[in-house]
Amino acid sequence: MGRYILCREGGPTPVLASLQHCPGEWPMGLLRRLYRLPLLFVLLVLGLLALVLIQPWLPMGGRRAMVRGWSRALLGVCGVTVHEEWGGEGTVPGSENDPVSDHADGPAVAPSPAQRPAMAATQPAATLAALAPGRMIVANHVSWLDVFAINSRATSAFVAKAEIREWPVVGWLVSLAGTVYIRRGDTKAVPDVIVQMQERLRTGFPVALFPEATTHVGPTLRKFHGKLLQAAIDEQADILPVGLQYRYADGTPAEAAWYVGDTTFVQSFWQVLGASGIGVRMVVMAPLGTVGEEKGALAARARERVCVGLGLPLMPGESS
Repeated sequence: MGRYILCREGGPTPVLASLQHCPGEWPMGLLRRLYRLPLLFVLLVLGLLALVLIQPWLPMGGRRAMVRGWSRALLGVCGVTVHEEWGGEGTVPGSENDPVSDHADGPAVAPSPAQRPAMAATQPAATLAALAPGRMIVANHVSWLDVFAINSRATSAFVAKAEIREWPVVGWLVSLAGTVYIRRGDTKAVPDVIVQMQERLRTGFPVALFPEATTHVGPTLRKFHGKLLQAAIDEQADILPVGLQYRYADGTPAEAAWYVGDTTFVQSFWQVLGASGIGVRMVVMAPLGTVGEEKGALAARARERVCVGLGLPLMPGESS
């Protein structure tokens, strides 16, 4: 198959990798599913009991802790580990204190993997949990695991498609974190969604969204849409760019985790349960201020910073 599956919606995509390309698919993949499915069932039952018996009596802080703990447990059952790293401002070598800028002799490109550690070392390391409160997390979108990976480090109020609310147990737990739901294509609902996002930001609670508006894996990121960033601008809340990549223990792309193309949720979930050594590389970049910013330009800057953190070219066709 081709190396990249470009997007979940909006055009033809290459055929997904066949099952034999999933590391350890047979027979170990089957064995993993046989022991993970019962554990997952127990986790779902415990989550349901917690919702009914414990959640009503918990303060908001306790509810957020419950979401964080459940997210970590879900990732653990699925054999997924999160590896967090600090990407700093992601300054392109040759620029002058600019997060991303053009070289004098060519187009702007992301730094090479060898350059990134030295760049990050110029900034104090910070974790997502430390930086997230009161900020808007803006991340690229690869998998249904993204929400749980972020929530496992910093419980956040996500802006999510309305269908997630109907997912048994999972949807209910995600709702506990103050998720803001929006129906795809419903532009009339945007003002109300922005108001809900602002309400959460005012309380110091992080809000998270995926501005690509769909899951995507490719040679670079899709355009970041800026419409919902208006909530952060109005509240003068910083934007916190976060990059997500999925890798196996040997460093190869963890295609089993990708929820892209024509893959259904059930198919993606089944692939994750059978895979081994899936790791989430979470690159936390330095926050972007929003005072006096325009939402479109701010979205572009956030995209550039995530590209730099992940080592991706800023525009299709550019090399890093």
